[in-house]
Parts: sequence; structure tokens; C-alpha cells
Amino acid sequence: MPLARALGFASLTFYGVGIILGAGIYSVLGVAAARTEDALWMSFALSSGIALLTALSYAELATMLPRAGAEFSYLRRAFPRLPSVALVTGLLVALSGAATAATVAIAFGGYLQAFAQIPVGLAAGALIGAALALNLVGVKESGWVNAAFTLIEAGGLLIFIALGATSEKFGAAFFSAPSFAVIPGAALVFFSFLGFENIANLAEEAKHPQRDLPRAIFASLAIASALYVGVAVAAVALLPPEQLGATQAPLADAARAHSARLAGVLGGIALFATANTALVSLLVASRVVFGIARDGKLPRALAAVQRRRKTPWAATLAVSATALALLPIGGVEIVASVSSFASLLAFAAVNASLIALRRSEPERRRRFRVPGAIGGVPILPALGAIATLAIATQLEPAALGIGGGAALALACYAVLRNRRST
Repeated sequence: MPLARALGFASLTFYGVGIILGAGIYSVLGVAAARTEDALWMSFALSSGIALLTALSYAELATMLPRAGAEFSYLRRAFPRLPSVALVTGLLVALSGAATAATVAIAFGGYLQAFAQIPVGLAAGALIGAALALNLVGVKESGWVNAAFTLIEAGGLLIFIALGATSEKFGAAFFSAPSFAVIPGAALVFFSFLGFENIANLAEEAKHPQRDLPRAIFASLAIASALYVGVAVAAVALLPPEQLGATQAPLADAARAHSARLAGVLGGIALFATANTALVSLLVASRVVFGIARDGKLPRALAAVQRRRKTPWAATLAVSATALALLPIGGVEIVASVSSFASLLAFAAVNASLIALRRSEPERRRRFRVPGAIGGVPILPALGAIATLAIATQLEPAALGIGGGAALALACYAVLRNRRST
């Protein structure tokens, strides 16, 4: 049964912006500030540039193969003799979505402490349960909630930037000297840009996928990048970096130093932002699992679609259960780094698949084409693959261990699954 085609350009962009904004600013900004100090904005700018390299590849591939389970479909087409690579990459993307939902759910619990003394783990679990229920209702209904929450969270960031602009220190960060800490800082805050790629996994629910998917990818990344740099500059102007790193609610505490009332407002907005990212992360990851299961590389039961709502209910349940299982791993920093590790490996693979498809299918029509090539090899995707692998080496050792272990386990599963299919 096909999914419901209910999303236009505006809805796709709202999904992209909504998942990006809640993922980083409200969860990992404080930790990154403690590492990079006044150069925090440089880490965001560097991560934005690296994300753009991969966004270009997603934009071209999405016009070639507009399918749910995007990464799986791209790699399966590019490397037909290596089916395990496609399966592992698709599962890593799904894992990243579940880890993203778990990360922002933990952040949600931290912000909720300012309003109610509910244990963080309990609040995080309740949020994932609520997001699961809404996603089962339907993509159109969750899209309405996402659009409303996205407007609220973007408005909150603009208010925070305006507050930072009242400080005499605002803008001084632009003249700070860069340091090596910017690179590991970029590896951490790269998590905050995760989300633009998920637009490609909504291809089968887009009304005009070949036209709207590339536009929505670039629009969401541009909006988020501009807001992030502004918020980074405002944050270090309002509160010293070491204090930002010592709190679970960095934006609210930075605002509290200048306006207690505004701090409460931002704390409330952070609840909407983190809830929104959990909602969209689970929705998109479920489409990845659905696409893979539909092609027979996961149990067929996971491709089940609710007849009236046209939602992949089995895949949605599976992804939500994975997010719940990730909650006990630890704090925001570790879970966010695991999500980044999985996504960075997937990004490298997607860039490689574009290079391969340019050589194997040079005449295939592409509504969007990444500019610049030498000898038929697109340069920007090659740089994107190198950059994402390089930045992955800067992640926390614990995240590398957990992510590497998960990748190895998925690889073993993929090999066994493909042998059984053969």
C-alpha cells in the first residue's frame, strides 16, 4: 500500500527546519561552548559548510530516486554487487534517527525541570510515547503540529538573538582567534545540523518530489545555519562559555542572567523545540525502516501500512522502541555523538554513491545536478565524503566505541540477511 502524498514545499521545509533547530541549539550548545569558548560560532559555520557538501549530493540523488529509505535506495543502485553496504547504511540512518529522538528527549526532560520536578528519564520516555502516538495518526496531522512547533522554536531563537544584541559583548566573538578546538567542536555541533537529509526520506509523501525535495533541503539548511550562528554569538555574549557548559539548559540560563522572565519563556520554547525534533526524527526514521523492509531486506512485517491512515505503523513502533532503549546510555553528549557517528558514516556513503552513479549512469536525467567535476568525478561530493569521515574521528571515544560496535553488529546482520536471501 502506498503512503499518502500530502506534503508540499512548505511542509517539507518545515519538517527540515523543525528537526534541525531542536536537535542542537537546545541540547549540545553548552557542551560545545565549553570547548570552543568565543569561537563557538566558527564550529557552527564549519559544520554548516560540511553539511552543505552532503546536502548537494542528497539533492541530486533525491531527484533521481525519490523513495522512502533514501540512503538504502541510493547505495543499492550505486553498488549492486555490495548489497550489505546499502543495508548497513540504511540501518545506520535509522539508528541515527532513533538516537536523535533519544537525545532531544533527554534535553526535553532537563528543560522540564524548570516547570515540574519530573525525573528526566520519565519525561523523556513520555515524550517519545507521545510522538509515537501522533505519528501513528498520520503524516498530515503530525505536519500541522510540526509547523506550529517550528514557528514557535524559530521565534524563540530570534528573541534570544535580540536579547544578545543588547549586550555590549555581542559581536565580539566574530573577532576571536580560531583554535584547534573549533574542529572537535564542529564534530559535536554537527549533530545540530542533522535533519536536512531526512527530507529525502519523505519523498513518497511529497506531492512533487523531484521539484520540491532539493529546494526544501537547501532552504532548511540555510535557515538553520543563519539562526545557529546568531545564537552562538548571542550565547557567549550573555554568559561565559564555562558557565554555558555547566548547565543542562544553556539558552535559558544565558537569558536568565539578563531577564528572568525571558528565561522562563525560552525554557518553555525549548520544550516545543525538543518535542518537535523527537516527533520528526521518529517519523523519518520509520520511513527508512519501512523502505528497507518493503524491499525485503528487513522482516516484511515492518513494512505494514495502516489501511485508513496510510502510516507505516510497524516501522514506527520499532524505531520508537529503539529510541527508548537508547535513553539509559548516558547524557546528551554521548547520545548526540552516537547519532553524529551514524550519520557521518551514512553521509560518506551517500557521497560515494553519487560519484559511482555519475560514472555508471551518466546520461540519467537529474532535475538537480551538483556543479563541478573533473574527468567525470564530481569534486564536491568527494570533498564531502572526506570531510565527514575526518570529522567523525573527532567524536568522543565512547561514542566511537558504541557507534562502531553498532555498525559492526549491523554489518554482521546485513551479511547474514543477504546470504539467507541468496
